[in-house]
Amino acid sequence: MVGQHNGKGMSRRSFITAAGLGTAGILGAGALSACAPSSGGSAGSDSWDQETDVVVVGSGAAGVAAAVTALESGAEVIMLEKEEMIGGATSATVQYCAPGSSLGIAQNFPDVEDSADLMFEHAMNVSGNTADPALVRIWCDNASDAIDWMVEHGCEFKEKLKLSEGRQGQGKYIAKTAGELTTKLVPIVQEQGKLLSKCAFEELVVDDSGRVVGLVYRDGDDAKRIKARKAVILCTGPWSNDETMVPRHMNPLPETPKAAGETFASMGMPYGPFTGEAVRAAQRIGANVRHMEYLMSEPCYSTAELMEQGVAVAGITRTVNQVLVSSEGARFTDEGAARGAVANDVLALPDNVFYPILDGHIVPDQVNPAPEVLDKWIEGGFVVKGDTVEEMAANAEQTFGIPQATLVETIKRYNAGCAAGADEFGKDPHFLSPIDTPPFYAGPVETCIMLYTHGGLDADENARVKDVDGNVIPGLYAAGMCTGGQFGADTVSGDWQISSVVFGRIAGRNAVAETA
Repeated sequence: MVGQHNGKGMSRRSFITAAGLGTAGILGAGALSACAPSSGGSAGSDSWDQETDVVVVGSGAAGVAAAVTALESGAEVIMLEKEEMIGGATSATVQYCAPGSSLGIAQNFPDVEDSADLMFEHAMNVSGNTADPALVRIWCDNASDAIDWMVEHGCEFKEKLKLSEGRQGQGKYIAKTAGELTTKLVPIVQEQGKLLSKCAFEELVVDDSGRVVGLVYRDGDDAKRIKARKAVILCTGPWSNDETMVPRHMNPLPETPKAAGETFASMGMPYGPFTGEAVRAAQRIGANVRHMEYLMSEPCYSTAELMEQGVAVAGITRTVNQVLVSSEGARFTDEGAARGAVANDVLALPDNVFYPILDGHIVPDQVNPAPEVLDKWIEGGFVVKGDTVEEMAANAEQTFGIPQATLVETIKRYNAGCAAGADEFGKDPHFLSPIDTPPFYAGPVETCIMLYTHGGLDADENARVKDVDGNVIPGLYAAGMCTGGQFGADTVSGDWQISSVVFGRIAGRNAVAETA
């Protein structure tokens, strides 16, 4: 796709920058228990290879929150993880939303009084009122307590936010290191319970009354059974890489975003593969699902060709006060909108490719790449720079094929809107700052990818999974992104992490209170 826009300099050099994502993922080798030793039971018998109070499937935000809460409530806990690396997407996550906490970190907009009500209103607006208000209310009301709980368990957060890390007065908490939650809570599970890595969940075991009493997992070629005296909690994340469920429920992506997503996944990033075995297993015993048609797309990724050269793997488009233009040099979206909304606007472009425009307001403090990385991109012809808007636009035309006159006029119109405090795309005034401070930058070429699905098991306010008739399935709980209803059609970065912690804790508490 890059080649359709002149692309001078795009493939002029092939070098790898240090722009890849880091991860604090915890490996299973050595540090974790191996898959459970066999005691002679088989998947088809009435015997069990292990027995515990609560089994948690999945080791991301919801899983560790559920497991630690259950352990601290006095239960015996086994956590199951199909991968060697523990934590999934949480192992690379830093953002958590909350309207306040004991930390008292200053947010970006002092003219807006933050609250759980504002967080709720924003979440519902972003979803287009498709999210379940009862579920949204719960995670918004409990978000501050969840941050405090994380702090009590050793999680640390940065004391200052970038503009792009706060929005419309809603609070954000940025962990000091990627995977902070996983890093601090997994050792508790290891010390007080049992954590089995490289053990893939397969089936739920149900007794004659319809109660979930355990599960079957795969230990290499062997099927093993764990009895859950109280409950099983499913926290297996989204299913955005599932070859069965995605085509069944999702419209196919255009070729450019599809190729970008496949390239990103092939680079070994800690984002899956996210498959839906747990959802399908629960469906086989009668569980209901909801919101299977909804997904979260991410607009902050390069085209496949550039990602292969290490350029803008995490994107430079997370800065809400910049300008995004199409290949024709015109704006096409509200840059301060939720990322799913921006991604949908990218999908509506004929070529699904766009270009960030930045200036001295944004570089170097507000963008993700370090200044030396951005300099390498400029040197390689992947980003262009100018001391004036006109010079930058001329370089963008030569390198990317963006019409200079259109781009200059676009920036003039945007700056006029900033001066008037009214943007033609409806951008929040908090995010309006003119592109008028040199130097000026354009690029790199970017597109979007499908990141996470928003649908899954139908779990109620107590994290109990319901069947197709709306009845609770005894002994089965679910939390996090394997459930539906919490987000609806769209959400914002940080909401899914905090909601996973909130509902993971709810599931852990309620599972311990179960009686057979």
